[in-house]
Amino acid sequence: MLLVLASLAYAGCDAQVAAISTLTPETAADSFAALVKCDPKVAEGSFLKFLEKAGNTEAVAGLVQVAIDAKLWTPAWTSLSKIPDFDARDEVATTIGTSCADHPTNVTFLQGAYTLRDVEFKQWGDAYQACEDTKLWDWVATKVKAPPPKEFDEKYIGLANMYASKKHADAVPTLSEAAIAAAANGGPFNSLLESISNAMKPGFGENMTADAKKQLEDALVAIAQKTGPAQAKGVATQLANSGAEQAAASLLPVLYPDRMMPGGKFLYGVASVESGTCNGKKTAYVHYTTLTEGGTHWSILADIEGPMRAMKPKLKGCTVDEGGWPVIHTEEPEKNTSDSEGWAEARAKEWSDKGFEVKLQKEKEFSL
Repeated sequence: MLLVLASLAYAGCDAQVAAISTLTPETAADSFAALVKCDPKVAEGSFLKFLEKAGNTEAVAGLVQVAIDAKLWTPAWTSLSKIPDFDARDEVATTIGTSCADHPTNVTFLQGAYTLRDVEFKQWGDAYQACEDTKLWDWVATKVKAPPPKEFDEKYIGLANMYASKKHADAVPTLSEAAIAAAANGGPFNSLLESISNAMKPGFGENMTADAKKQLEDALVAIAQKTGPAQAKGVATQLANSGAEQAAASLLPVLYPDRMMPGGKFLYGVASVESGTCNGKKTAYVHYTTLTEGGTHWSILADIEGPMRAMKPKLKGCTVDEGGWPVIHTEEPEKNTSDSEGWAEARAKEWSDKGFEVKLQKEKEFSL
């Protein structure tokens, strides 16, 4: 009797499979649900046939939802890659995400999507953004706080950027914690800095408010203060490039703790080069000195160009080269004046190598 009943059950499932060819988009999801009840394994193996019959985004979304509700993870996860229209993929993903409130299993499904390959996981990005379930985003925060120990991980950064886009300013504390962890384990530190900036980006056509700008600067400075000099340099550079030079300059003690002078000051070697042709000889004077700066300037070039070009000229009766006096300075603060002198001598050699007869001219020190 049991064998007879089993045979009848399989026959019923076979009939449902055979009827797939007659399905319409409107009947695909319900027919798939019926087959799941008959035999989940048979349904899983037939999923692609149902997908072909679904035909439109609404029907496909309904079909994928049935698969998720039945915990047929694999066909549901890979369904988007089977849809040739990319816009349709996004619409299906958005529908699944929006349905998180009515289908709690969708949260488990989206968490599981993080185990997929990078490309397949990214396809579910719109579903993440559309899902409002706090369980999902608490889980995302936990994942983000544990960055992988490698500089580049596309899937992890994709998740971090999803979190940034969803939570905006509220994502900054979690992303900051992740950046500090990445600095310690060799993880994607610089990518996380970008994620933090993405979290604070204003809406389309809007400008960042002063408060948001300050929050971003404070967050980046706090990260730099808890990491090493190499990471702090990256933070300072990002701040400077965004126009926050004062915030960048505040990190100078972190970057160069062994070069900070009393009062929080820093010493730089600066120079300007006066060049021309004298009696048929290419001649150059390297006017050099040291500059003391109070730790408030990330870039000193604009502040030293005037004073360095105002030095008393040394070339008399010569044809001065066009273009003015180029002004240069040490890339980093110096430990002492002897370092600056060695730097000036190296610059003189560079001009000598260009065929100039070079003389060094020591000038009076000054400060900013």
